[in-house]
Amino acid sequence: MRWGLALGIGIAVSALAFAACDEIEREPTDRYYVPPPVEGGADVVTVGDAGPADASLVDAELDAGLDAEAGPVDGGPTGPLLATGSGFHPDLAVGSGDHTCVVTTGGAATVWCWGANDHGQLGLGTTGEGTPAADVSTATRITVDETGLPFDGIEELALAPWHSCARRQGILFCWGQRFSGAQAEPPSALGPDRTRPRAIGNLDVAGVAAGGPHTCVLKANGRHVCFGHSAFSELGRPVAADPACSAPIFYAYHALASHSCSGTLVESTAIPGAMAPKASAVAAGEVHSCALAGDRVFCWGTNLGAQLGRPGTQSGEPVPQAVVTDANLLTPLDKVTAIASGGKHTCALRQGAVFCWGTNDAGQLGIDPATTLQRAFAAAVPGIANVASIGVAEQVTCAVRTDKTVWCWGADIASLPDGGAIVSTPVPTQIKGPAGVGVLSDVVAVAPGLRHVCARKADSTVWCWGKNDRGQLGDGTTVDSPFPVKVTGLP
Repeated sequence: MRWGLALGIGIAVSALAFAACDEIEREPTDRYYVPPPVEGGADVVTVGDAGPADASLVDAELDAGLDAEAGPVDGGPTGPLLATGSGFHPDLAVGSGDHTCVVTTGGAATVWCWGANDHGQLGLGTTGEGTPAADVSTATRITVDETGLPFDGIEELALAPWHSCARRQGILFCWGQRFSGAQAEPPSALGPDRTRPRAIGNLDVAGVAAGGPHTCVLKANGRHVCFGHSAFSELGRPVAADPACSAPIFYAYHALASHSCSGTLVESTAIPGAMAPKASAVAAGEVHSCALAGDRVFCWGTNLGAQLGRPGTQSGEPVPQAVVTDANLLTPLDKVTAIASGGKHTCALRQGAVFCWGTNDAGQLGIDPATTLQRAFAAAVPGIANVASIGVAEQVTCAVRTDKTVWCWGADIASLPDGGAIVSTPVPTQIKGPAGVGVLSDVVAVAPGLRHVCARKADSTVWCWGKNDRGQLGDGTTVDSPFPVKVTGLP
């Protein structure tokens, strides 16, 4: 058995494959949740018009890779099969996330998760309800979905701090917190956490990205759909288009009182304009989102931290904006094959180099924060080349090189296992091996979080390092480790 990266652009009829599973006792729950159609269209805003696109270009870009917490390391199409979801929130009832999931391939493609479970984000049928009471410190399999049917055949993962999503061909599954509508259902401030994966219909999903409390989905037709929390138009439409949040936890975001939450499915395009290419990937940060279309990157949401990759101070930009490589808006970032967003910055993979933009308070852009706290255009990270895949989280960026070594830069550093000598650095630093001996090698995917990082090796093992107060290292303990430790419980 091996761990791999696989992407299948499929269709929802794959659900028929489960008809043979009648021997499994099912819960009295509908097999799919299909969001109701919007009546009247008053609260729906569609951005742009994709128009005709060159089919060969679209097919090539769909093969190029999705959301980038892993990349084309294994030589095939991508779809992250290792993902970490973590993000800080000042409200103790919300918690800081810190969980990781991985998919086994070569067999049933099952999902195994560990770490924080304060909102049911591990998908195991339990929740801590805002506390660490249900956290899990060893890899544990999600055996069934919400209807009691086997949860397997998964081709892509996307994790946010408090909710998780997965794709099986054209079907999207989500679980975890229900405050914001990030599971494509009406927001529920008082309702229970969703502790098992629930299938969502009406999407025909080709890729998925989970940000803060919002989710963006790439459809097979090259358009994107975003749903969940929005204070900065990160759903790709004006905030006023969606109902106000009822959950008070979101009012803390950036000290703003105006927030919307929506599970409504509204199809948008990656780029406005009649001849725009279709999108081939999506990525979601805390309060911004991005798409890869053609070979260029387009972002929307807030630009207060330079997240749009272009000069300006938009607090909420609903129309996708092209990321540029200069302050004069003259040169778009092109030749991009993968993107990854986390927190308040985004990075792109371009011809073996890593280009980043956005907030740089901990050196996550690869430059000294003492001189540059944010950068509103993309530039190559110095000191790193021959990169095969990238991973991004709040204040941290990591890369797997073609020699299968891992390099990270940024904060805290969970991502720099050096025995605690380095707190943060803008310089790409090679990750050491277990117990600090040698270097971590033979890695095929990396998934950083806010306070920990996990990496998958070619021999099927997963190794994590950093904070472990929520069991996020998966080694059966809650003891922090500055060096990689092996995740236990995996088959």
